[in-house]
Amino acid sequence: MKKIICAIAVSAFFAAAAGAQVNFDQGVNTHQFVSQLGQTYQSIPMPTYGTSRYTRDCARFPFGPGATEILSDKVWLRSLEYITECRTEYVYQCHTTYVQECHTVMQPGPNGTTVPVQQCTSKPVQTCYNRPVQTCYERPGMSWSQSAQIKMEARKLLAWERESFDVCLEGPRMDIGVNEAAYKYSVNTQGNYDTLFVMVPGRKIPMKADEDGLSFTALTYDSATKTYKFEVSDRWAAEYAGDKVVIDIDLYKDNPGWFSGYRGSKEFTFAAAVGYTMSFTAKDLSTDKEAMDNSADEEDSRGAKKYHLRWGFKRVGSVSKDNHVKKGKTPTVEVK
Repeated sequence: MKKIICAIAVSAFFAAAAGAQVNFDQGVNTHQFVSQLGQTYQSIPMPTYGTSRYTRDCARFPFGPGATEILSDKVWLRSLEYITECRTEYVYQCHTTYVQECHTVMQPGPNGTTVPVQQCTSKPVQTCYNRPVQTCYERPGMSWSQSAQIKMEARKLLAWERESFDVCLEGPRMDIGVNEAAYKYSVNTQGNYDTLFVMVPGRKIPMKADEDGLSFTALTYDSATKTYKFEVSDRWAAEYAGDKVVIDIDLYKDNPGWFSGYRGSKEFTFAAAVGYTMSFTAKDLSTDKEAMDNSADEEDSRGAKKYHLRWGFKRVGSVSKDNHVKKGKTPTVEVK
């Protein structure tokens, strides 16, 4: 048994010596042998682990009004881990520098004399070293796959209100976020790989007003009284009972082939109703002198002119947010 162990040890020694390129015919320098083994070990780059990142997979769950609880479809999400690994390799490099060597020689001078002259030559000197070079790359790691589903407990939404939630899987972690919500929700999470988020409504949160809640009805002009009449309908008057609506108008004159001439602005405030009628003359409008186009004069006697309104509105109260909604241009009306 001892002979076998000795044979293995001798074989290992000679294998290491061969790898270190030791010439046994010239004798063994053990210091050089150890040094060469160290250089051989450094030339084998070992990977070092760096940071990890995870892909993020998300799905959006939309919900509309419903008097009872609502269960969404089940959606599968997937996430992949990427691991950054780096290797340090040693590149053997050499560079040459030139060292100037000078010496003094005596040379014949005038009148039979000798003078000292300095002569210089450049001698190349080579310096070599191992330069570390790091190379990094990404490789796939673990992967995760989970399903997500949302159950909305019974709550009341207004006819135009819509809610949506985003569920995302990033590595082993799945979370839920609010995109639009009409309530302050508490979340009850059930399951692991098949995750169910149960949304329990709390306090009501006002949402944006419906942009199509108010609609243009008519724009007319009475030449006898020089009065404009603007009519608008409200499809959600019952839902906004007790709230108010503010309607803003800008009057413009149509200038064919040129910009429309601004003539003035006005705001009207009403209690919520099925319709709103606004009557005004040009003198009732507030004007910004810098923005006003003086070339568009209502009293111009050169034939009939055409005017239009640019209007918008906002709700004021507790039902919705007071976001301003731009409705755009009305049809033109002829003014004589």
